Formats: sequence, structure tokens, C-alpha cells
Amino acid sequence: MEKSRDTTAEEDAETPTIGTPESQTTPTHEEILSVPAGYSDPHTAALEDNPLKPQKLTWPVLLSALFLGTSFTGPIMFGFILVTPILVQLSQKVGGANIDFWIPSGWGAAAAVGFSVAGKISDIFGRRVVILFGQFLTVVGGIICCTSETMNQLIAGEVVLGASIGTVSVAYAGISEILPNKYRGVGLAWTEFNLASWAVPSTILANAMISHATWRIMFYLCIGYGAFSFIGTALVYFPPSHPRPDGKTKWQEFKELDFIAAFLFTAGLVVFLYGLNSGGNTYPWSAAGTIAPLILGLLTFLSAFVYDAFIPADPLFPWYLFRNFRDFSALIVLVFVAGMVFFAASALNAQTILYLYTPDPIKIGLYSLPSGMGQLIGGCLVPALIHYIRHVHYQLTFAVFMQTLFFGLAALITPTNIDWLMACQFLAMFPFGWITLNCYTTASLNVPQRDLGVAIGLIGTFRSVGGSIGSVIFSSIFAQTAKKELPKRIAATAAANGVASSSVVGLIEAVGLGILGVPGQAGAVSGVSVGVFEDCVRAARFAYAYAFRITWLASIPFGVVALLAAVAVRDPSKYFTNHVEVHLEKKKGVYRQKGEILFSSSRCRPRGLLVQSTCVFATLTHAVCTTNIIPYTPMPPLF
Repeated sequence: MEKSRDTTAEEDAETPTIGTPESQTTPTHEEILSVPAGYSDPHTAALEDNPLKPQKLTWPVLLSALFLGTSFTGPIMFGFILVTPILVQLSQKVGGANIDFWIPSGWGAAAAVGFSVAGKISDIFGRRVVILFGQFLTVVGGIICCTSETMNQLIAGEVVLGASIGTVSVAYAGISEILPNKYRGVGLAWTEFNLASWAVPSTILANAMISHATWRIMFYLCIGYGAFSFIGTALVYFPPSHPRPDGKTKWQEFKELDFIAAFLFTAGLVVFLYGLNSGGNTYPWSAAGTIAPLILGLLTFLSAFVYDAFIPADPLFPWYLFRNFRDFSALIVLVFVAGMVFFAASALNAQTILYLYTPDPIKIGLYSLPSGMGQLIGGCLVPALIHYIRHVHYQLTFAVFMQTLFFGLAALITPTNIDWLMACQFLAMFPFGWITLNCYTTASLNVPQRDLGVAIGLIGTFRSVGGSIGSVIFSSIFAQTAKKELPKRIAATAAANGVASSSVVGLIEAVGLGILGVPGQAGAVSGVSVGVFEDCVRAARFAYAYAFRITWLASIPFGVVALLAAVAVRDPSKYFTNHVEVHLEKKKGVYRQKGEILFSSSRCRPRGLLVQSTCVFATLTHAVCTTNIIPYTPMPPLF
């Protein structure tokens, strides 16, 4: 008989686990205070309720997974991935080059806050309401961005899109719990497919849009995806409600939310990011304007977790989750570090091509294709096979080692070895989706069902926090190193070629503009021949290469920490069973006929499900692309 995971603490304390002596299952007083009953074996039902064959896949389940999986594409792909490679060009269009770093940082900070709050709220109001609200925010954020005329407006829209992805992240839990345990990896791989299929040509698309049409197109697509997923989810996704055994209403639960910890977390993160961004830009690193917000922000951020460990009865950041290092906290470390380097690389990869090789937007996109292809294979195919490969802790260890190794080897990139750059981009970006989705799957199996929303939210929170901090740290390292090396190397080259010292300042500026693709710079400085100018450009490119080298070498220590955490993760492979945690209500929505079957899940291998999902995706994409929603303006030839 299946044991419910929503039982009260008293019932769990009195009812021993099947096949286990009662003396071994009765918790001590300390365990009752610190760990909810049943946590020691959170998924007993996955073992006890394990049919010989997976349950048959119905239309409501398939369509729910379809629409939930497309919820991430708007805010992540068109709100972040396509935007970050063209930050330099975008700031030339709308201004605000000195604050454009707030686009990735603001998006990441808002996502982190959304992740942390949405998971808890979804455990109160249910997944459906929270996901629909997040999809609505995607539409709102896209509208703000596509109508922006200044960098400040664009940043505001990106913050809304960040909040939307933080809220929509509840769909990770929603997809996981409606599928058989063994196919949770397949369901999450579908979400990554919606992202990675756009990520492959993302840089070339972004550069083509901003060069030959308008950058606003990406936000039109963001609105379209948000509306599509919102309408679909509203029609087909109806998970069952779970009233509390103590009889509390949802409004009473909402009023008991841990708002103090949410405020401390948000305020601390924003102030800390401000301090990081100020260092070396607004103020020197040693100035009070940098040190004060760094210290104040960090202390405020940490105080949220200290507060939750001792004071609230229902904390936003449950201490009993964090104290279980192998089941949960190790996953937090992994996604934090993975987010640090991935989100930083999303912007720096395209800038590497720009500063070291060519300003041509189409060539930048073509040279970036390996990066997107790595995300596609690593984020879709490998996680879908998690239940076949099993040994998840070994998978995570290898993936983290791979990420650390190849981001470290990216330090060897120079202006003369673009083949090495493309190889490193493919192999370094490959593990991110693999790490992230395996962490989501592991958490969904190692954490009690009643805490699933909180756990998934916290993993997303720390991934976004890591991304925000990593974007600032690595971008700052690159910018500060380049700021020192660039004038020094150009001046040395100019002096070796007999250029007057009075012309060096103008030469440095002209070289910088020339690298960005501004025409006519070779003859802009008097007394400097074209040959000397080209020598200075070459020196500048090697200065940028040195700055990137220092940047990627700085990522190695973080990778070593993540590697140690990966080794410690508890393998959830024993829970890859045919058990389904949540059954959708079939008397609501479009498909009301009880028991309507699409096809047998026993015949639905990952390959088959991916093929069918691909067909559905291709059909919908064709329909959207052939619908004249946005007035069409012919685009000049790209080649």
C-alpha cells in the first residue's frame, strides 16, 4: 500500500516504514525539531508503488508538458541569451554603455528572487496559478523591452523578465511530478530542447537582427512565446489541490509567508551586486563606495538564512533542507558555480570573437555556433538518458570536471587560433544543461514531495545568484585587465614604430573603434601609417586575449569547489521507477473525458517522445512564423 507523503508529523512518527523495525523509524526529539518526519526516506512511494509498466500517457499530461516546457523560452532565450551577445552593439543603439552590465545582473537578481519566493507560494496556491502568473510576466516584460527607448527602460523590462523566469521555474516541479519517475529527465530535457534549439543560432540571429532589421524582434518573439504558453497552460494544466490537514486557508498560509527573509535576501543581493559593479568602474576597489555595499550586502544576504534558521515557524529557506548536504546542499553548490561561469560566458564568448577576430556580426554568429550546439546536445540528449545511464553522482562529477577543464583551457585562446576557441566553446558550454537538469531531477527524487516546490525554487535561486555574481566578477576581471593592458601594449607598439607620444592617446581611441568595426580609423590619426595602425590593432587583440586568459583562469578555483560537491551527491538512481507522484484532474480543461489515452508510455522511449515533441514544436514554429502578426519589412541580404 502506498504511503502518502503529505501525512502529518504525528502520523509519520507513529507509522513505521514497511519492512523496518519501529525502533529504527521513531524519530528522536532532536529530529522532530530539525527534520520533518519522513525526510529520511522521502520517496517511499516511489519504491512501494512501482507498477510493472509505466502508466499510459494521456493527452492532458502530454499537452501540459508541452506548454510548461515552452514557458522558459521567452524569458530565457529572447530575454537573456539573445541579448547578452550584443550588449556592446545594443548600448550603441539606445545609449547607456556604462550601465549595460545591469541587463544580465538585473535579470539574474530578479530571477533569483522569483525562484526563492515562487516555489514556496506554489506549495500554497498550487503550481497552476504561479506558473500562469509567471507566463503573464513574460508578456509584460517583453512589451516593456520592445518599446524601450533608453537603457534604463530596457533594464526595467529585463528585471520583469527575470522575475518571470523565476516564477515560471515552478514548471520544473510541475513537469517532474506528472511523469513517471524514470522519465522525469526526459520531461526536463524537453524544456531544455525549447531553449537549446534557439541557442544554436542565437548569436547569429541576434547579430543579424541588430545589424539588418531591429533588435526589438527578439522581444516580439518573447511576447509570442509567453502568450502561447499562457493560453495553453490555462486550457490543459489542472493539477489537484492539496488542502492542509490543519484546515488553514490559502490566505492564512499566504499571510504566514516569510516576508522578512525575502526582503533581507533581495536587499542584500541587490546591494552586493551594486558593490561588485562599482568596483573599478564607479569607484576604485579600495574605496568606501565599493567596500561598504559589498560588506553590507553580503551581511544582509547571509542574515536571511541566519534568520530563517532560528526564528520563523515556516521559513522561506528551510534549514532542514540545507543541513542535508548530500541530498540537497551539494546541488546548490553545483548550480551556483555552473551558473557563475555559464552566464558570464554567454556574454564573453561573443565578445571574445569581437575583440580577437572580427567585428562582422554574421561571422560572430557563425563562429558562435559550436557554443549553441554544445548547449543543445549537453542540455537535451544527455539528461534525457539519465535513467538509462544512472549513477547520477558520477555524471555530475564528470560534467563539472569537463566544464572546469575546458573553461580553463579557454585561457589559451589567442587571435591566431580561432579553431581552438570554437572547440573550447563547444566543450565548455556542453555540461551546463547536463549539470542543471540532473540537479533538478536529483532534487525531485531526494527531497520530500511536500518540499519539492521550495527545493526546485532554491536550486533556481542559487543558479541565478551564481549567474549574477559570476557575470559581474568575470566581466570586471576582463574589463579591468583589458583597461591596464590595452594602452600599455598599444603605446609600446607605437613607440617601437616611431609614433610621437602626443599621438598615442588618439591612436588608442582609434584602435578601439577599429576593433569594434567603425570604418575609417586607419587614417584618422596623423603621422600613423596603415601598417603601423594594423600593428597596433594586433597588439590590442593580444591585450584582449591576455585579459580573457586571466578571466578564465580565475574560474578554475570555483570549479574545484563544485567538483568536491559533485562527488558528495547522493545517487537517486533507486527512485527511477514507474511511480507517478501527481495525477492531473481529467474533468477540467479541454480534455474532459476520463481515461482518454494518447499512447502507452511503455512504448514511449525517450527517443520516441523527443521525436514526437520535435514534430509538435516544428509544426507550431511553422504556424507562428507563417502568421503575419508583426508587419514584415524585407531584410537586406545577409551575405
